[in-house]
Amino acid sequence: MIYTILLLFALLAVLGLLGLISSFVYGYYKNLKEDLPNFKPKTCVIVPCKEKEQNLEKNLEAICTQNYPNYNVIFVLDSKKDTAYQSVSNIVKKFKNSKVEFSEKLEGCSGKISALLAGIKKAGDVEVYVFADSDICPHKDWLKNLVAYLSDKKVGATTGFRWYFPNNWKSSLISTWNLAAIGGLFYTFTNYAWGGSTAIRTSLFKKLNIASKWKKGLSDDLILTELVKSAGYQIKFVPKCIVESPSEVNIAKFLKWSSQQLTWVRWYNPLIWLLSSLGFIFLKIFAILGFILIVIGFTVPGLIMISIFLFEMIYGLIGILTLKRLMGYPKKKMQFVYRYVILMPAVFFLYAYNSLTSSFKKQIVWCGRTYQKKDAVK
Repeated sequence: MIYTILLLFALLAVLGLLGLISSFVYGYYKNLKEDLPNFKPKTCVIVPCKEKEQNLEKNLEAICTQNYPNYNVIFVLDSKKDTAYQSVSNIVKKFKNSKVEFSEKLEGCSGKISALLAGIKKAGDVEVYVFADSDICPHKDWLKNLVAYLSDKKVGATTGFRWYFPNNWKSSLISTWNLAAIGGLFYTFTNYAWGGSTAIRTSLFKKLNIASKWKKGLSDDLILTELVKSAGYQIKFVPKCIVESPSEVNIAKFLKWSSQQLTWVRWYNPLIWLLSSLGFIFLKIFAILGFILIVIGFTVPGLIMISIFLFEMIYGLIGILTLKRLMGYPKKKMQFVYRYVILMPAVFFLYAYNSLTSSFKKQIVWCGRTYQKKDAVK
């Protein structure tokens, strides 16, 4: 009886990993068959800026020089005292399609949401809002690809995701952690909008009354995701809108940041957080249990459980090869494929750690401000 139960759990763990692997396979073939719609409405890109970041002017220039015919960019700061102000001013002087605005700190919402709402007020008569982070460095066709799929009325919002191009083993570990999160974005029932690269039609933004919900919440993208999906619309993940972003190079700070990412999910979507957390934690428990089972004589279920490590490595391989083909950056930038394969089992341990630590967090410190769960309103 015990043998049968252990064997069943082992097979379930492997099936779960096969499901993860299939997400990349599905995404690969689905996106290869799609043609980019010829949809280029008037668009406003709103970019909250806070403190001077690495390569800030390069990033902002990339946003202002997109291969897109009719758009403007609004950079939003808290004040002229912000260390990013000089860099933003340099860009605004250089590019006529950009301008700088200042936000007021609204009570009851995050600083980023305050900035986004300030930008929306100044956006004027446009058909599409695009929300972007100041630390992304998009390729020339990012905006074109992000907006195009809004031509489908079933699509409520489109999204990209961040990408870390590694240059050593430490940054490769962080990049692999990021890769592991992308697989689920290909399925419409598990994906979500990522606030660093998201587009939505202005008419739908107003229809869903997103601005009023933002004023009472902390996470712009999770609130937008909930409202769009609840209204019966899809969120379209566009792999070509995955954008380069600098990763945290300090492992201790990265662990804190990555746990906070899952804390946001726990606050706004506890069911998804619970299911994913249990998945990561039990996968690692089963993998370790496999060695114990072999020692005590349960060889077959033990070997199947140990094979979890192999399937995690396959997930890393399929994932990086898929994105190498689908992303909008030159393939030569996608280096160190073997590192994603080797590091993926360690990343699943990281996610198990993130899941455990996020379950105890009662507050998040973000951009100098402290937020608590009671402030998170859906």
